[in-house]
Formats: sequence, C-alpha cells, structure tokens
Amino acid sequence: MRTDLAVGEGDRVPLPYPSGWFCLALSREVPAGAVVNRRFMGRDLVLYRTGGGVLRVVDAHCPHLGAHLGAGGVVEGEHLVCPFHRFAFDVEGSCAKAPGGAPPRATLAQYTVRERGKIIYVWHGHDAAPPAWEPSELPGDRFAPAASWSTLLASHPQEVMESFVDYQHQPIVHNVALREVAPLVDEGPLLRISFGADIRLSVRLATIKVEQGVVLSGPGLASGEVTLHQVGMVLGVVLTATPVGPWQTRLRVVVMTDAASRAEPSRLRKAASMSLSTVAGQALVQTIAHQMRQDARIWNWKRYEPDPRLTPEESAIGHYRRWVRQFYPPDTLPSETS
Repeated sequence: MRTDLAVGEGDRVPLPYPSGWFCLALSREVPAGAVVNRRFMGRDLVLYRTGGGVLRVVDAHCPHLGAHLGAGGVVEGEHLVCPFHRFAFDVEGSCAKAPGGAPPRATLAQYTVRERGKIIYVWHGHDAAPPAWEPSELPGDRFAPAASWSTLLASHPQEVMESFVDYQHQPIVHNVALREVAPLVDEGPLLRISFGADIRLSVRLATIKVEQGVVLSGPGLASGEVTLHQVGMVLGVVLTATPVGPWQTRLRVVVMTDAASRAEPSRLRKAASMSLSTVAGQALVQTIAHQMRQDARIWNWKRYEPDPRLTPEESAIGHYRRWVRQFYPPDTLPSETS
C-alpha cells in the first residue's frame, strides 16, 4: 500500500467520511469474552461480547483516566473492565463498579451495531440521530461465511464502490467482459446494479456465468448472490469498504455458502456437498481477491476527480456520483457532478 502521501497532499482531493453502515469484523472474530481492537475513521474502537452474548462497540479509551480498553481490558460476565483501575462498564456504557467505593458518573461512548449474516457492522452518521436506514439486501440467515479476504488500501470507500459501475475498466484491467443488463436503480440509500459476465474461478473449478444484481447499501457495503449452474450451488458475496483513517480503507470480501443447498439426507452426500461448497467459496474469494489486487494498483495511486470527463457509455458513473452525495453533509464534496 502507498504510504508516502496523506490526504490533502500532492494531487489528492480530500473526500470526507461518508455516513452509512461499515464492517468492523466477522462474528467469529468476536466470540463471547473477547475484546477486539479496530481502527475506524481515525479513532480507536473496541468490540466486545459479554458472557451472555451481548455485542457492543465502544470508544477504546476509559473515561476515567484514558486507559486503552483494548490493551489489557477484559470481559467479566456482562461488564467490560478497564485494565488501569478496574472500573467496570455495563452494556449500556455506564460505569457500574469501581474499586473502593461508589462508581463515578462515567459513560463509555457507544456505537450503534448490527450483526447480519455473521458480519458485524457499525453505524456512522453526521449527527447524533439514530440510524436513518438499515443495511439491506444481505444474504439471508441460510448463508454462513465460508471464506474471506481483506487488505488495506490507500483509497476511499466511494472510489472502491465506484468500480461496480465502471464497466469500461473491466476488460482492460481484469480481462473480463462485463455488460450492463439494466440501468441503475436508486432506492434511497440502496443502489441496484444489474450486470452480466463470464468469470473463470481461480482454480478452474468452473466458469461463472453471472447475470445478476448487486446492491450497494450506502458507500460501504455491496452484496449479492452468485449461482454456479454447473454444480447447482448458490453463493452469497459481500464486499465491504471501511474507512480506517484519511484516505485509508479496509477492503473485505466475504463469500458465503448456502447451508440449505447442502441439506442432503445422506451424511456422505452432505459431507461431499459441504466440501465442494467450501472449495467453491475459497475459489471465488481467490478470484475476487485477484481482481481487487489488480484494482488496488490503480486505487492506491489515483486521485479523486470531482468533475470527471465521462463518455456517453459511462453514464452509470455519473448516476453513481449523484446517488452517493446523500451520504455526506451538504456542500462538503469538492464539486457537483452533473
């Protein structure tokens, strides 16, 4: 990843942090009793899960004297306990216990969190209001993560998600002929994209004939389903772009398998099907990761063009640029895109 250029320096035009839902972790990364550190929009956060299974995302620093709760803090029952003076905070964020006396009126700042499809999302808004919408169009409960991959980019979530509607770069960068099936449809915070392509899996398990939709739920989350007709299998795909700092984005790809399609009466058949679904899931992740690495060579060095000179064939990019403006406070983007 490029590290010699910060946002606002050189030729880069700064983009503010957008509002929306952003992935912080997979559910399996935060088991009961765990305390997990994450960087999010220039801040340190802590994810933890109580003994009773309650998931919380809070500011990483104790409001008492500023100790980092992710550097030695522990979960004890339903409390998060600070490593410095053992102040204990309940799931509402209030200090519930303090050694040697009554707890002070101290509160941990909490973030609104959702756990959907075995993935943990946190809400970021531009005011103190509750979330205006919910993450939608995720693969249903019948799906479970089978394989994942992530990397850190010197880029911005808006730039990453724009690649879904930049059909013209696909044959050039990825040697994939991606074709638009239907015009983009925006439904408030959702943007529906329909495309078709023939994509060969990295292990040559199969060629995916894709003619499907992908839904962007804000600028940080894309999801859809891929059908492998050759093996009669449906895979869920989730791609997330989470800003960790100025012009730094954690990209994560998760492929999910459909447990219902594996419900065979024969144990032997079920085991074989589960093995095939695992292979297919890993192969699809490898394929997408390969394409993302190809894109990263562009993303990590490109600058944001607020007024791109688009060709008539690139109207989807202009549509996307107009749609994405809703996730920023008014008049904070460098320029209007007509």
